[in-house]
Amino acid sequence: MTRLTVLALLAGVLASSRAGSSPLVDIVGGRKARPRQFPFLASIQNQGRHFCGGALIHPRFVMSAASCFRNQNPATVTVVLGAYDLRRRERRSRQTFSISSMSENGYDPQQNLNDLVLLQLDREANLTSSVATLALPLQNATVEAGTRCQVAGWGTRRSGGRLSRFPRFVNVTVTPEDQCRPNNVCTGVLARRAGICNGDSGGPLICDGVIQGVDSFVIRGCATRQFPDFFARVALYVDWIRSTLRRVGAEGH
Repeated sequence: MTRLTVLALLAGVLASSRAGSSPLVDIVGGRKARPRQFPFLASIQNQGRHFCGGALIHPRFVMSAASCFRNQNPATVTVVLGAYDLRRRERRSRQTFSISSMSENGYDPQQNLNDLVLLQLDREANLTSSVATLALPLQNATVEAGTRCQVAGWGTRRSGGRLSRFPRFVNVTVTPEDQCRPNNVCTGVLARRAGICNGDSGGPLICDGVIQGVDSFVIRGCATRQFPDFFARVALYVDWIRSTLRRVGAEGH
């Protein structure tokens, strides 16, 4: 499949689905994570209900998808770190924060471009075995096709299903550039039906311990094996991210 074919199909799908689109990224076909396996994972919640994922990149900042907040009031949103079992309080490991500010960088909901947001927490997270930061890539760094990565989150295990009680993860492979867009990193699972899906956007694409992508969208359904999954390409925004951290005196961490 050529890049022109993929991009033409993508343009048509985006144009036909804008009105009914919803945040993405459940884990389909994944495995249950171990406690503290992904200590940088954030559960973004409204009135105690998880609706999106994120990743702690600094003790004061969580990275997520801008599309998560199209229909959300940030004043009622909380960010939970150190969570594992969403049905328990987990007082020893959990840390809960409100959002003091949000920063986007040209998010385009019509084309699903620049689907990334920085959430400044109301205070610094206490880094523990259950709460840790995830490293950023270098500005404009590329991820080679064939690279093995992971995605993780509390999303449903099938379209229309219930949220997972525990975080789940799946191993994915970065696809060739001609099956993606310049602003995205794309992945697939070659051997079986697995990948991201509806309901839990914003989670990280982790490659060799670095956040290379933010879960953004899929084409024509979840884990179809016909099209790759699309992630905002974090390496395009590293200079902007560091500039945002500098403005609040946070880059030194």
